[in-house]
Amino acid sequence: MNHAATISNFNQRFALFLRRIAIRRAVSPEDREEIFRLRYRGYLRDGGIQPNARQSFSDSWDEADNAHIFGLYVDGTLASSVRIHVAGPRGGSMPALETFADVLAPYVAAGRTMLDPTRFVIDERFASIGPEVPFATLRLVAMAAEHYNVDVFLATVRAEHAIMYKRLCGHRAISEPRTYPLLAKPIVCMAVEMEHMREKMYARHLFFDSTEEERRRVFGASTDYFAVYPPSMTSSAPSAMVPSANIS
Repeated sequence: MNHAATISNFNQRFALFLRRIAIRRAVSPEDREEIFRLRYRGYLRDGGIQPNARQSFSDSWDEADNAHIFGLYVDGTLASSVRIHVAGPRGGSMPALETFADVLAPYVAAGRTMLDPTRFVIDERFASIGPEVPFATLRLVAMAAEHYNVDVFLATVRAEHAIMYKRLCGHRAISEPRTYPLLAKPIVCMAVEMEHMREKMYARHLFFDSTEEERRRVFGASTDYFAVYPPSMTSSAPSAMVPSANIS
């Protein structure tokens, strides 16, 4: 089987997999704590953090006004999570600015709106069965970037993961590896312009693309990245079953 056929087959398989997925914003204390415990297990297993008695991993950025914490559920089971911050001329901050303010300064000065996805974690049971859950989680981040109309998609990742972001999304490193708050291993800051990402990622894997209707079902009608649901809420947050992607 040639390379193009392999990609086509995976695209078809992934489109079917998407039908098993639900995305839910972590609003209730129970949902948030389940995600914090998933983070703890994942980061501890990977050597990214030290053990703690609470067996939970969270930080002050989880409480930011522009923080969006999502869980991705496969057949009703929490399979992965990612946290998203968007910052731009209208305001907002993001974790990347704590460590990489110098290399991000030109984007800030130019008035660019940036998306900073962090705390990307996959449940061990799903991490070992193939790339479907990691890809579905990355697709959620791409959907957020489209919904909030960002200019630049950041990735603050360990150096050994940089090649994946470069090949898949078109990211380029804009810093050397640096010590990052709360993490045991150095992190590199990468960035890609959204226009370039669309050309790089959507062209190869059509399932990363999404419709406006689908994004509204996940993120709500507002494209204001400060329009988040307060942690005290226990219902009415946007929740969505992600439909199969369009595959030609």
